[in-house]
Amino acid sequence: MQQTAPPKVYSLSQVASSIRQALARATANRSWLIRAEILKISPGLGQKTVYVDLVEEANGDQRAKMRGVIWPSNGARILEALGNDASTILAPGSEMVFTARIEFHERYGLSLFIENVDLRHMLGEMERRKQATVSRLQELGAFELNKRLPMPAAPQRIALVGSPGTSGFRDFISKTLLHPSQRRIHVQAFASSVQGTAAPKGLIEALQAAEASAPDLVVLVRGGGSKLDLDCFNDFELCRHISLMGIPVWTGIGHESDLVVADLVAHSYWKTPTDVADSIVRLLEIATSDVSDIASLLQQHVIHWLEAQQRELDRFGSQIQWSSQAIVRSQINSLRELEMQLGWHAERWLQSKHQEVNTLCQLVERQSKQTLLRQSTELNQWLAAPFRRAEQQLQYQKEQLASMESSLAALHPERTVKRGFAMMSRKGEIIADLTGVKVDEELKIHTRTGIAIVTVQSIEPLAKNKKTKIQTP
Repeated sequence: MQQTAPPKVYSLSQVASSIRQALARATANRSWLIRAEILKISPGLGQKTVYVDLVEEANGDQRAKMRGVIWPSNGARILEALGNDASTILAPGSEMVFTARIEFHERYGLSLFIENVDLRHMLGEMERRKQATVSRLQELGAFELNKRLPMPAAPQRIALVGSPGTSGFRDFISKTLLHPSQRRIHVQAFASSVQGTAAPKGLIEALQAAEASAPDLVVLVRGGGSKLDLDCFNDFELCRHISLMGIPVWTGIGHESDLVVADLVAHSYWKTPTDVADSIVRLLEIATSDVSDIASLLQQHVIHWLEAQQRELDRFGSQIQWSSQAIVRSQINSLRELEMQLGWHAERWLQSKHQEVNTLCQLVERQSKQTLLRQSTELNQWLAAPFRRAEQQLQYQKEQLASMESSLAALHPERTVKRGFAMMSRKGEIIADLTGVKVDEELKIHTRTGIAIVTVQSIEPLAKNKKTKIQTP
């Protein structure tokens, strides 16, 4: 019979080397254009080797994760190409498009050696997503929903959504809280990140909390930035949420020229956070001026009305003075007649009431005696009832005890023995069977005429005619 050869065993380095060679043949050492999100990046770009953790997520789940490497020479070239946008593009949470070579090392595993960041492709992808968001929102009719909400004439309770510590956030706070208007502005801040892939979700949560506080106006601010920095404000879910809010939303996102989609769905938008603050202060100044004008007009109307009322009052005063004198004389005569009638009627009324009081006293006295007699009888009956019940209960218990004594006497062991039966005991205790009894153990048999002391010779189970053998001493 032919024997099968044992499988060949490969070392780990041989496996890794095979993977490296296969990957080199598959990629042909060419560069790939890749899009991924930065999870973590080490410092020192352009000065030393930088390591980047790259991920791809879909609906909150990681679909892929790899390590990227940027050599110092490539890092310097990337810094020069990105300029001032480098710190925001190459940051955790940001999405970037880059060219890289795919290499596998026997010791360090698979890595993407990043050569350059394709800013032009990133801007084109961002514009494509923006236009797709605009089209979807237009189909839903979302651009006019928030604009239809009535705007308060003097918004004083402001819910501010943004990133505390940024210049735009501070500019809005200082401009609104230090304004010279007589009306006070109350600003409540709701913090959220305003940059990166996680920013839309954080902004939606902050807007929900802001709306729950029931302000007059919700203000969404960001202190400027590049087009890539502002991409989170083109997110469909964020823009749809802004359009559906039940409170007017003003935006001051700090864009230079092109509008973000959040501006289009908001009630009103301004170029910078400072412009939003100026508009709010201007509304308060207009409202204050309108109130002052209305107060002046109201004051003039009140003065004219008071003057007319004073003239009418003077005329009525003269009529009242003449009429009051005639009325007083008539009332004096009426009072004199009433005084005479009151004296006669008062005497008759007092006599009548005196007779009613006497009759009532007699009635109360009779009813009180009858009530006391009835209550005394009921009380005696109530006091006697517990004693009768107690005597009945004691008699019943005596009869029960007598019955129990009779039963116990009839069941006593001595009565059983006297009737011709025998009892068996072990160590002073009456036993009903041989459970627990051992060979050579001493038992006592109680009869009517005496007690027999026996020793157990053997114990056999009861079966047919077999009986337990017991030997007497």
